Amino acid sequence: MYELLISIHISILCGSVFRVAVVTGGNKGIGLEVCRQLASRGVMVILTARDEKKGSEAVDMLHGSGLPDVQFHRLDVSDSTDAARLAEFIQEKFGKLDVSLF
Repeated sequence: MYELLISIHISILCGSVFRVAVVTGGNKGIGLEVCRQLASRGVMVILTARDEKKGSEAVDMLHGSGLPDVQFHRLDVSDSTDAARLAEFIQEKFGKLDVSLF
């Protein structure tokens, strides 16, 4: 059921224009599935997680599934310094953020 709902909402968000999305908690569960769905629709996904090892493993798994447009960035949402680093990374690398899922 979650996959269907995620698919419906992601279809609305995605178009033919290049999009950049940040997904927190993207290394497991619903967050990981959201990353998979977005990336499969051509969205550049920044998968975030507190644990660098688990986040990197999730990105490797998605890359192995044929989804190359996923990057990892460490983020603890309770740490304002981490949030500032993520914002700086997005600005420098992409110049914009279209979708944020927290």
